[in-house]
Amino acid sequence: MALLFCRTDDQSRKFPLPPQTDGGDFSEMPLLFYRTDDQNGTFPPLRSIAVVAGASILAFFLYKRVYRRKKKKKEVVETSTLPVVSQHQYVQHRHGLTGITMDKSVEFSYEELAIATDDFSLNNKIGQGGFGSVYYAELRGEKAAIKKMDMQASKEFLSELKVLTNVHHLNLVRLIGYCVGGSLFLVYEYIENGNLSQHLHSSRRDPLPWSTRVNIALDSARGLEYIHEYTVPVYIHCDIKPANILIDKNFRGKVADFGLTKLTEYGTASLNSSLADFGLARVTIYGSDLLYTNPMGTFGYASPEYTQYGKISPKIDVYAFGVVLFELISGKEAVGLVASFRNVLSLPDPGEYLHKLVDPRLGDDYPFDSVCKLVELANACTQEDPQLRPSMRSIVVALVSLSSSTEDWDFGSFYENSWSSPSNFWKRMLMKPHVNW
Repeated sequence: MALLFCRTDDQSRKFPLPPQTDGGDFSEMPLLFYRTDDQNGTFPPLRSIAVVAGASILAFFLYKRVYRRKKKKKEVVETSTLPVVSQHQYVQHRHGLTGITMDKSVEFSYEELAIATDDFSLNNKIGQGGFGSVYYAELRGEKAAIKKMDMQASKEFLSELKVLTNVHHLNLVRLIGYCVGGSLFLVYEYIENGNLSQHLHSSRRDPLPWSTRVNIALDSARGLEYIHEYTVPVYIHCDIKPANILIDKNFRGKVADFGLTKLTEYGTASLNSSLADFGLARVTIYGSDLLYTNPMGTFGYASPEYTQYGKISPKIDVYAFGVVLFELISGKEAVGLVASFRNVLSLPDPGEYLHKLVDPRLGDDYPFDSVCKLVELANACTQEDPQLRPSMRSIVVALVSLSSSTEDWDFGSFYENSWSSPSNFWKRMLMKPHVNW
């Protein structure tokens, strides 16, 4: 027990606590002093002190609980969007994302991006994609395009960030940096002439000359060849279409938008580990292909084996690229385009009808033999059987030959299997004297 003293300005009075039940000695017990200016010597009730102390303790615990909840929520947002990046170091992401190497200089603040885009005004908006809006800006002396994405697109954000920090090529759009602040931001090099879809399908753009179309096809093929053949692991774009092929000031093509990119490695365990890094579903090995449980892409460009069975291989990019070639030839939208060309190729005399499929904005300013070659290449790319489609490496070789217009093509080399033969269309066309090969 203790004795409680209440001290006033002129006296001290003792208020004994309740006596011990065992009658013990109070002489060695500590004293608790409470100072007051109350001249009457009245002592505040112990009940009041207990209430104040209890309320203080309760307030403290409530504050700690709210603080911890806010802190946990903040950590969830941060860890589900972007790993912490330090200069020249590998990232260890809480959800397993590893292997991103970036220089600290590529991290932008939200304030810097907001100032550069006039607070993301409509005047600076230059595009709208499936995962966000794109704004023009000038950052640190360089023209840039800023893609603003919602937090719900964090998987696509991380996928594109990982690909473009590991893969660099002249015909792939270059990533400058990123930002996380309320939304997710990716900062790219600015490509002056928009995308291929705008040039093919918008009446506000001048028609692309035939030679330019062939060069854009070659540039895009080289970008895809690089991610298919020369990177480890191999990347599969999964969303090739004109809107994702950008045109620079020299009218050369660059492949963009890697938000749906998949990757392949040897062995199911290592593959699933890598797909988990992207936040993607697990896959299983099926022959030489991969089975993906949640196919995504754009209607009209997705290959049959991808849409029906979820099979992933570089050949799904080849199929989509073939559809793009048909669009370059015709200027028409993708849906139903493969069937239109197939119907013409099945006719007894397809050459006459091919003229009608060529983009009317070209007039007569195109070499028909070049058109026929590109039609055959597109037809090879869009074969229903992926094993009959050429590789991107073979496509690049064919397009180099077409762009130079000095070499004949070996049509059988378009196909992966040596036993595949050219289509009946070419057997007929090769016999026509007006076609100069």
